[in-house]
Amino acid sequence: MLTPTLKRMMYGLVAILLVVLGGSFGYYMIGHGRWPMADCAYMTVITITTVGYAEVLQGMDITEYARGFTIVLLLFGTGTIVFFASTITAFIIEGDLKNVLFANKLKKRMKKMKDHVIVCGAGSTGRNVIEELIATGVPVIAIDMNEHELKEIADRHPNAAYTYIVGDATDDDVINQTNLGTAKGLVAALSSDKDNLYLTVSARQTNPTARIVARCAELSHVEKIKRAGADAVVSPNFIGGMRLVSELLRPAVVAFLDDMLRDRRTAYRIAEVRLGARTAELGTTLRDARVRERFGMTVLAMRPGDEGEWTYNPDANEKLSVGMTLVVLGSADQVKALQSATT
Repeated sequence: MLTPTLKRMMYGLVAILLVVLGGSFGYYMIGHGRWPMADCAYMTVITITTVGYAEVLQGMDITEYARGFTIVLLLFGTGTIVFFASTITAFIIEGDLKNVLFANKLKKRMKKMKDHVIVCGAGSTGRNVIEELIATGVPVIAIDMNEHELKEIADRHPNAAYTYIVGDATDDDVINQTNLGTAKGLVAALSSDKDNLYLTVSARQTNPTARIVARCAELSHVEKIKRAGADAVVSPNFIGGMRLVSELLRPAVVAFLDDMLRDRRTAYRIAEVRLGARTAELGTTLRDARVRERFGMTVLAMRPGDEGEWTYNPDANEKLSVGMTLVVLGSADQVKALQSATT
């Protein structure tokens, strides 16, 4: 979308072209065709730019209406030149050039993204999702109608793998710009359950393997959104209630988790690691893997595959296998190192 300054600059450019064309044809008609069109155009340009080398059209001084036409052309031409020059100055001073370069940078970054997460909605819920994804080093594309919110995040994290689109996330033309087919996940965090349901259906059709997590205000809509293709549905009202109880019964645990999320020195998180084909290189047991010594992380729980039972606080003799999920406490870099060591 063109900014007001860019629109003014386009209008100024069009006005200059019209003056040049009008002046050229005007001289040609006044001279009854005896002056070449190229000479007429040259005379027009040196007139409106106030260069004024000379009257380059032969016999112009004795041609009726020629000098009167030149006076009118000079007034209109210099006016359009001044208007166009002022818009270019405003374009640079007001920062539109910087914004255009920034937008091009975001587009290039978006085209290169894969295995990223798409966050639809940057409101009170979506903004926290985006901030957490950036903090943990996950590439993210955000979509929202409010450009101010999106740009504010970009300004605060200039080096992050983050880009955004200003638009309606339920518009197919908008969502198609996000490389949804190569994304590893989508968060539907719009304010309307109906819109989140539509996003879930659309995203599941485009990318059957992506993990889709949707926001749901009404608990009665949770199962509908799950049946539509969401892997998980989160109700802020339900989560809020659970948080109130946790603050009442487990205040120290809540404080620990909150402080961990807010700590900007190192982004420690409780994360999951799926053991890959090279798991045997780590060892057959947790003792052999030496996760704490090699990667600096603590294993909190583990389970075989996606459907097995969790083993909490596992001991050193627990067996490791391909496809097993480990829940660990560590930084984003530590989690990536362990993941890379097994895949």
